Amino acid sequence: MTVKNGPLPKGWREVKLKEVANLRNGKYRPSESQPVRCIELEHLEKNSGRIIGEIDARTQNSTKNIFKAGDVLFGKLRPYLRKFGLPKFNGVCSSEIWVFVSNTDLITNKYLFFSLQTEYFINSACKTTGTKMPRADWNFVQNVPVALPPLSEQKAIASLLEKWDIAIEKIEALIEAKEKRFKWLLKTLISDQQDNPEWQKVKLGEILQESQELDTTNDPTKRLTVRLHLKGVGVREHRGTESENATYYFKRKAGQLIYGKQNIFRGAIGIIPSHLDGYSSSRDIPAFDVSSRVSVDWLYLFLSRSSFYKSLERLSAGSGSKRLHPMELYKIVILLPPILHQKQVARIFDIAQQEIDLLKQLAEQCRTQKRGLMQKLMTGKWRIRNQNRRGK
Repeated sequence: MTVKNGPLPKGWREVKLKEVANLRNGKYRPSESQPVRCIELEHLEKNSGRIIGEIDARTQNSTKNIFKAGDVLFGKLRPYLRKFGLPKFNGVCSSEIWVFVSNTDLITNKYLFFSLQTEYFINSACKTTGTKMPRADWNFVQNVPVALPPLSEQKAIASLLEKWDIAIEKIEALIEAKEKRFKWLLKTLISDQQDNPEWQKVKLGEILQESQELDTTNDPTKRLTVRLHLKGVGVREHRGTESENATYYFKRKAGQLIYGKQNIFRGAIGIIPSHLDGYSSSRDIPAFDVSSRVSVDWLYLFLSRSSFYKSLERLSAGSGSKRLHPMELYKIVILLPPILHQKQVARIFDIAQQEIDLLKQLAEQCRTQKRGLMQKLMTGKWRIRNQNRRGK
């Protein structure tokens, strides 16, 4: 018998998913009599079995699917997100989560859990129904082939892959701790020091100057966008439907401060990186040259505090689609520390961010390596040596 990746080893077999797993169809209606732990889609962590949150099902009005400890959970909404769960408790979950239950003693739940994480299953699940919010189609997925080794080998494979998950979880926990420290630093070091005589009151209009150099190239593939939630500056998607000269665009330079008028109070603010030097944006995404007595990195940190940028909504004009115009931004008064202090603080945050970025890269490398390992182990290309054999 074979799978998509070639012949199986002796003692292995190929079955369809529906032959070894059912969907749990039980329903739960909220009751005021007892609390029930409820998992929503956002409580399933990507590429992991960890449950990262829950709510009380009694607060929900809709029916929920029942699951038991050890059942395998999979987010069927946008399956390419790879949201899995392996709960250690009984509860209920959103209808956007599939509850897989082993229906045979030929497969362990943990091996089933890892089988659903293989590239072949994810690619199969991504053949979805719906367009705006794609959902995995059970009628298709239930026929996905699963390679089954003997139970002893299933347990060995699952045990090895669990060790990878534990290592990844430790890295993610360290990332979370570093991010909390970053927020603490932001609150501690980037704050107005009212009693410090070296800090001077200035209006943002005194240290910012809007850049209004017209873009003469009119290249629609080189237009900037500022992502929400401090996700940085990027290139706007080009759909090929823009009318030439329909609006004015302005040339932007690396190191300029830039924000989205409609979304600055949602964290649409950033610094133009060097590789986007010379790109352009419209008046709705203004960019600013920063005074030489100000570190643009320090200023970005100051403006990127959620307590600050969220407060800018009250200064935005418009009834439907609010916009923060530069003239309103210019009126804001801040306390500005000496330039040396600004640079020192910016350096501290740069190092802290580098640590976080490196840990995120390490976590992603581990996830990639784990997926590659699963591909080898769960098709029989690589075998785990019998742990009961004595070596020399």
